[in-house]
Amino acid sequence: MLIGDLDRRIIIEQPTVSINNYGEVAIDTWIEVRTVWAKVEWKGGSEGEDSDKITATTKVNFYIRNLDLNSFLNGSAAPTMAHRINFSPQGTAKYYYLHNVEQIEGRERFLKIITEEKD
Repeated sequence: MLIGDLDRRIIIEQPTVSINNYGEVAIDTWIEVRTVWAKVEWKGGSEGEDSDKITATTKVNFYIRNLDLNSFLNGSAAPTMAHRINFSPQGTAKYYYLHNVEQIEGRERFLKIITEEKD
């Protein structure tokens, strides 16, 4: 992969959570962690039934330059399953939830972020 392939802007977001009176964790909002250049690879989609509701799923892989893992979140780790990606291909924000993060291309040059968006 060449650095010129990274031609789309994506925003990596993390949730801010709170605990309600019953001790349940709830996501309040999502905050922007970092905006990076990425290569977007569409992996297809499917439609199925989820809890008696028809749900469309789109799978997308994002490739980004490997982030300095020591300073990604000012001292914490790289993207985790708690993060999501905000990508707006036609001006409408879509949110892709992480399934896996892999280091690729020797010497850890790039990260492959495997995501899924559900309608």
